[in-house]
Amino acid sequence: MTVLIRPMGMLKDYIGGQKETAVAAGRTVREAMTELGIPPDVAALVLVNDVPQDKDFVLQDGDIVKLMAVIGGG
Repeated sequence: MTVLIRPMGMLKDYIGGQKETAVAAGRTVREAMTELGIPPDVAALVLVNDVPQDKDFVLQDGDIVKLMAVIGGG
């Protein structure tokens, strides 16, 4: 049972510049991010199967998670 994680933009750097990676289902988005070395605070938006979810959403087999970074400016 796997879930695909697709970090966008600078978040790809946390997974070695890869376009996507897989984690086991049954954990929260926050737990999956931590396992991959992505600090949960750097993601401003989480989309699971193109639906906005919070970081405590429990991932199911076959889910596709897109992570969007916090964007700073001034």
